[in-house]
Amino acid sequence: MFCVLTVKRREDNISEKLLGKLKKDSYTLLTVPVLHGAPFYHLTVNTGKKGIDFERVIFEVGRCAQRLLVSDNIILPEIKGIGRFNSDLLYKKLLANTADFMLQQIGDKALYDEKNGIITYRENVIEIGKDRNDFNLAEHYRSLKPSEIEQYIFAAALYELCGVFAIGECRFDFVTVNGEKKSVGNVYFA
Repeated sequence: MFCVLTVKRREDNISEKLLGKLKKDSYTLLTVPVLHGAPFYHLTVNTGKKGIDFERVIFEVGRCAQRLLVSDNIILPEIKGIGRFNSDLLYKKLLANTADFMLQQIGDKALYDEKNGIITYRENVIEIGKDRNDFNLAEHYRSLKPSEIEQYIFAAALYELCGVFAIGECRFDFVTVNGEKKSVGNVYFA
C-alpha cells in the first residue's frame, strides 16, 4: 500500500486571523478501493501557518508514510518513517513493451540500446520513453489520480504496491523519431 498526501492550506484572511488560533489542523484519511488491486490511502491535511505535522502523518498512515505520493512543492523532512515513493520498475516495463512493439513493426534489422531506450534503424534514431507520462492509463485508474500527482508515479505505485499488473501491459503512446514526436502506431520505415 501507499498513501497520497494532499495538503490544503487555510486562507489567510481576517476570519482566519481571528479564529485561526482556535482552529486545529485537520487530518482526513480515506481508504480508496482499486479495481483489480489492493486499496491505497488518501490523507488530506488542512493546515495553517504551522505547516504539516509529519509525526501525525506517520501516526495516521503507519508504514505507508515511507511511500508517500506528494506534490513536488512539498518538502519532506529527513525523519525516520517519511519518504517519497520513487521507482523505475514500471518505466522499464513500459520501455520493454514499446521496444518489443516497435521491433515487431521494424523487423530484426534494428539495433536496440536497452539501457537508454533507443532503437537505431536505417539511420533513424527512435527514442522511447522521453516523457514518462506519455502512456495511456485506463480511465478507472486515471479517475483515482489526484491532480497534483504525476501520472507515471501514480501508475507505478498502483503497479508495484497495489498489484494492478494490467498497467504493466501498457506501452508508451509516443516515441521521438529523429527529434520529432510521433505516435507509436504511425512509425513506419519501409
